Amino acid sequence: MPLPLIERLRARGFVPPDYAGHGLLNVAATVLDILGAREGDDPPPLADLDPALRDGVTHVVVILADGLGARQLERLCASGDTPFLASLVERAKRRDRGQLLQARTIFPSTTAAAITTLNTARTPQEHGNLAYFVWLEEFAQVTQMLRWGPGITRRGSYFDDPALDPATYAKVASIHGRLRDRGAASYLIEPEAFRQEAMTRMHASEATYYGYFLPSAMGVQLRRILAQRPHGSAPAYVYAYWAGIDTAAHQHGPRSAEQAAEAAMFDLDLQRAFAGDQYGDTLVLLTADHGHAATDPKDLVDLVGDQQLGALLRNPPAGEPRCVFLHTDQPDRVKQHLERRWPETFFVFDREEALAAGLFGRGDPDLVRRRVGEVCALLDGDRAAAIVKVDGQIFRHYGSHGGMTPDEMDIPVLAWRA
Repeated sequence: MPLPLIERLRARGFVPPDYAGHGLLNVAATVLDILGAREGDDPPPLADLDPALRDGVTHVVVILADGLGARQLERLCASGDTPFLASLVERAKRRDRGQLLQARTIFPSTTAAAITTLNTARTPQEHGNLAYFVWLEEFAQVTQMLRWGPGITRRGSYFDDPALDPATYAKVASIHGRLRDRGAASYLIEPEAFRQEAMTRMHASEATYYGYFLPSAMGVQLRRILAQRPHGSAPAYVYAYWAGIDTAAHQHGPRSAEQAAEAAMFDLDLQRAFAGDQYGDTLVLLTADHGHAATDPKDLVDLVGDQQLGALLRNPPAGEPRCVFLHTDQPDRVKQHLERRWPETFFVFDREEALAAGLFGRGDPDLVRRRVGEVCALLDGDRAAAIVKVDGQIFRHYGSHGGMTPDEMDIPVLAWRA
C-alpha cells in the first residue's frame, strides 16, 4: 500500500501547508480574534503568539511583504540590508514587546490564493481563488485570478462588463465586512492601481481604501492612519501591502542585489512609518504570502506546446509555474506521458489525494473539483529549478513560487507592539 500523500511529500523534502495555528490563515483569524469578530466556525488564531502582545490591543496592523519568505528575511537581516527589521528581530529574541514566529503559507504558495485567504480568513478550498491561473467553467477559460480575466496576454477583467457583479462571484464573506458589522474600522493600503481590481472588489470592498502611487508612500499612509485615528478609539484593522520584493525576486532572483535593494527601501519605509510615535495599543504583524525558489528561466517545461499531452486533456494546463493542474478524463495515461516525456521532472499526485490530505484546506470540495484538474504535478528531481509553462503564462523568471519547497512555503510572522 502506498504511503499517504503528506508522508510522500515530506520524504521528497516538500513542506505542506499549516491551517491549524501556524499558518497565514491563522494571521487573519488572529485579527478577527483580537478585534472581537471571530466566531465558532472560524479557524484558530496563531497558536504561539505571546498573550502579552495581545493585551490591551485595539488596533491591529498586518503588513504583507509580497514574496518575503522566512529564509529571505533571515538573509536580508544578516546581510545588513534591512537594519530596521533586524532590530525588530533582535527585539523579538529578547521578548521585548516582540516575537518572531515561523509559519507556512497556503497551498499553492501563490499571491492570488494567499491574499484572498488574508481577506477572508478562509482556506483556498473555501474561497476558490486556488492559483494564479485557474480554469473557470463560468467563463470556459483559463483565468488569471488576480484580475479575473482571460489568462492570455491581453489585459482586462471579466468584471469590465458592468452586467457582471464581482460580489456574486465571491464565495465567502470578507473579514473587512465582518469587522465593520462589529463596530471596528477597516483600512486597506495598496497601490492606487489596485483600487478597482477584481480581487479588491470581490474580497475587500467594505474596507476604506488608501491608495498610493509610489511605494515609499505606503508607509506615509500607514503612519497617517495610525496617527490620525480617523475613527477615534474604536477598534481598527489596517492592512498594508508592498509588492516590490516579489517583483525583484521574479525578475532578478531571490538572492539578487536588486531584491536586496528593494528590501532596503521597504525597511526604510517601515522605519519612517513607526519612527518616534508609540501608540501603545497597536499590534503589528509583518508577514508574507510566500517565499521564492531560485529558478532558471532557460529551463522551461513547455506543457502548453506538448501536443501529445494536450490530446489527453479537457482544458489547457493551468495552475502555477511550479505546480501544474491537468484536467483530464485519462489520469493514468497523463501520468504515464509525464514520466515518459518529462522524466525526473515532476512529483505527481491526484487531486482527490490532495483533498483527502487537506492541502487546499477545509470545507466543501466542490470548488476544487471544478477548478483543479484530476492530476497535479509539482516540479521535482532533476528539474527542481525549472519553470512550467501553463496556459496564459508569458514570463520567464529567476525566482518563482507556487510549489511546496521550504523556500516557497515558509513565511515569517514578525509581531511587535507599536
